[in-house]
Amino acid sequence: MCEECWELIAKADDTEFLDSLELTHAERKVLEELYKQGEDRIIEILDLQGKALHDAILELSDELLIEIGELGKVLVLVQTGELFTVQFEQAVYDAFQPLYHLAGETELVALDPDKVWSVENKAASRFAKKLKKLVPDMNGTSKDVMTRAFQKAIKEGKTPSERALLVREISAAAAKGDAGPFDMERSITVSRTMSTAAANGGKVEGWKQSEVVTGKKWRSSKGDRTRKTHRKADGQVQPLDKPFVVGKSKLMFPGDPTGRKEEIIRCRCTMQSVMD
Repeated sequence: MCEECWELIAKADDTEFLDSLELTHAERKVLEELYKQGEDRIIEILDLQGKALHDAILELSDELLIEIGELGKVLVLVQTGELFTVQFEQAVYDAFQPLYHLAGETELVALDPDKVWSVENKAASRFAKKLKKLVPDMNGTSKDVMTRAFQKAIKEGKTPSERALLVREISAAAAKGDAGPFDMERSITVSRTMSTAAANGGKVEGWKQSEVVTGKKWRSSKGDRTRKTHRKADGQVQPLDKPFVVGKSKLMFPGDPTGRKEEIIRCRCTMQSVMD
C-alpha cells in the first residue's frame, strides 16, 4: 500500500479515537499534535535503524553475505547497539509519555475541576516501564522480517555473486523504507500501538485520581478491521482495578503493553467511565 494511503488510515484511526474523548477544541488540537509528534519520532528512529543495518551489511564480504548465519550475527550485533536499545526506548518515552499525561489530566479535570494531576506520579512511571518493554519485541520482529528476506534472496540467487547482490539490494530497500521493517506501514503500526496504549492508560489513571469513577466499559472501534475478540469485548464492564478479558489476554485497558501482541498491535478501541 502507498505511503499516502497508510497516512490516511492513521489519520482516520486517530480521528476515531479522539472523537471518543470529551475534549475542548484546544485540548483536541494538543492531542492531535502529540499524535503527530509521536509518529514523526518513530519514523525518524526507524529510518536511522534501517540505515545503521545497511551500513553494517555493506561492510561484509561477498562470501559472508551469502551465509545466513553471518547475516544473523550482524543483525544481533546491530540490534544490541545504542540506536536499537537506548535511543529507541528514549524515543518511545519522549513521544508517548506526554500523551499519557494529557489524556489522564483531561479526564481528571472533566470529572473534578478542583483535582490536580500529578506529573510525577508512580502510575506514570510504571506505565513508562511497560511501554519500554515492547521495544525488544519490536526489534525481534524487525530481525525476523530481515532474516526471512535475506533467506529468500540467498535462495533465489543463481551464483554466489548474484546472491550477495540480492542481499545488498534487500538491505538497501529496507534502509530507504521501501520494504521491510522500517517502512511507513511499520512506523504507523508502532505509533498507533503506542498512542492507543498511552491515551487509554492515561484515561484509567485520570479516572482513578478522580475518586468518582468505579469502573470502565470497553468500546470497540467500528469497521471490518476490528478484531473478533475486540468486537466480542464491546460493552464489557470491569472495576477500575480489574482487567478486561479479551481473547486470551487480560488487559487493564485497550492497548495494554502487558497484553499479547495479537490483542494490542494497532488496537483502536477505547473505554467509557462507569460511576455508581
